[in-house]
Amino acid sequence: MITDSSIFLRQGETAPYTSALPDAAKRMSTKPEEVLYPFPAYPEAGKSLELVPGIRWINSPLPFRLRSINLYMLEDTDGWTLIDCGYSRDDVRTQWEQIWGSTLNEKPVNRLIVTHFHPDHAGNMAWISERWGLRPKMTQAEWLIANLAAQNLNAANIAHRRAFYIANGLSTEHQTILHTGVIPYSRGVRLPMNYDRLFDGDELSIGGRTWRIITAQGHSPEHASLYCERDGLLIAGDQLLPEITTNVSVWPDEPDADSLGLFLQSLDRYDAMLHPGTLVLPAHRRPFIGVHTRIRQLRLHHRERLACLMEKAIQGPVSAGSLLTHLFPPGLDGHQIGFAMGEALAHLNYLVNQGLLRRFTDQGIICFATTKPPPALS
Repeated sequence: MITDSSIFLRQGETAPYTSALPDAAKRMSTKPEEVLYPFPAYPEAGKSLELVPGIRWINSPLPFRLRSINLYMLEDTDGWTLIDCGYSRDDVRTQWEQIWGSTLNEKPVNRLIVTHFHPDHAGNMAWISERWGLRPKMTQAEWLIANLAAQNLNAANIAHRRAFYIANGLSTEHQTILHTGVIPYSRGVRLPMNYDRLFDGDELSIGGRTWRIITAQGHSPEHASLYCERDGLLIAGDQLLPEITTNVSVWPDEPDADSLGLFLQSLDRYDAMLHPGTLVLPAHRRPFIGVHTRIRQLRLHHRERLACLMEKAIQGPVSAGSLLTHLFPPGLDGHQIGFAMGEALAHLNYLVNQGLLRRFTDQGIICFATTKPPPALS
C-alpha cells in the first residue's frame, strides 16, 4: 500500500497557499541534500545479497504496480530471522525455497518478524510458520487488523469501501475502475492461528546485535521497525521509503481519522531518534543513507499536498473524489484509486483537525470547505 511519487505528486508542482498551514507541516528545509544509495543493484530473483555481515536482502515480486518488496534475513548463531513474508503466491514461495537452499548453511529459520499487516508483508505468514514450526512476531494492532481483513471484514470489505468512496464523491468512471481492478486482501494473505506480540521499545538480540522495536502510525495501526543504534541500521518497513512516498490513508472503519497527523508525529519521533549516518533498509526501493534528508523530503511532499488541497477549497467546497483529477495524473488502476481516495481524505481530515477546513454533507456527499476567509495569496 504505497503511493509512487511519480504517480501521486506532479513533479515540480507547488501551490502558493502555505501561510495558513500548521507548524508541524512546515518543519522542513528546502536546502538540497543528497540521499545516497550504496547498493546500486537489486538481488537477482531467487537469490539474496549480503548488505552487511549477517544481513541479507531479498527482492520479492508483487502482482501490482509497486512491482516488488524487499525482505530481509538476519543470521544468528543458531538460526535465521526473517523480516516480512512476501505476497502469498506460488512463485514467491518457490523463490523462498531457492534462497533457503543456497543461504541457510544448514541452520533453520527460527524467527519471523512481520512489520505490519499489509499483504505484501504478511502474505506468507501461515506458510512460513508451518514450514519452520514457529509463531510470527508482530504488534497486536497489526495482528488483529490482519485477522479482520483476511475475513473480508472491516476496511477490507470491498463493498463497504466502495460505498464509503461514493459517499466521498468518487466519480462514476472511477467507481467502474475500482470495481474491476481492486485486489481483495484475502487473495494474497493466509494467516496462522497464533502469534507472539511485539511492543514498542522491545529489544531483540539477533546475530550479536541489539534491535529495538520502534512503532509508528499513519500508514498502518502499529507498524514496527527495527533499529540497531550501535551499528546504525534501521529495517524500516514502509515507514521510511526512498524515491516513493508511503501511503497515508483514511479507511471506512475510521472515517474521521487524522492519519496524516499520526504519520507526521511518527516522522518526528524517527527524526529525533535516528543517527544521521543510519543505513535504512526499506521495504521498497533500494537501501539508502540520508535519513534526515529523506524525512524533510517527506514532510515537504505532504506540505505541498496540503497547500494544493487548500488552493482548491478556497475556490469552493470540495470532496475527496472531486480532488482526484487535481492531485493525481490520469491512468490510476482500481488498486490505486482506493489509495488515492484514502490519501485525499487523510489530508482533508488533517486540515479539519487544524481548524482550516470544516466537514459537512451536501446531498449525500461528504464535502469540505474553508472555515474562514483565507489570507491573500502571494
